[in-house]
Amino acid sequence: MITSVEEMIERYVSAWNEQSLAAYKTAFAECWAPEALYTDPNFELIKGVDGISGLAQKSLEMIPSRTFKILTQPDYHHHVGRYNWQGQFPEGARDGFDYFEFNDKFQITRLVSFFNL
Repeated sequence: MITSVEEMIERYVSAWNEQSLAAYKTAFAECWAPEALYTDPNFELIKGVDGISGLAQKSLEMIPSRTFKILTQPDYHHHVGRYNWQGQFPEGARDGFDYFEFNDKFQITRLVSFFNL
């Protein structure tokens, strides 16, 4: 059971570093609400644990060596927040930030990701 926003975000970002669809589903199920929504510049709407797991699997297939880490601890209030992250890719690091909403169970209910160019 997740007991803080910091732990929720740590588990979410760590989930992106898994290496199989089954592992993604297990990891995201801990921190992602069943009907949660994901949006980024390339995808308008990804829904639920299966949706985010499938997106992570496609990302892994396209760039097998990519990894992600948190750059700043979450800043949050009233069930909304933000944090900065970094992806390591073959061509170098790429930073971004996420806006998120969460429920009383410390599960993400909505996440909007932004990639710095």
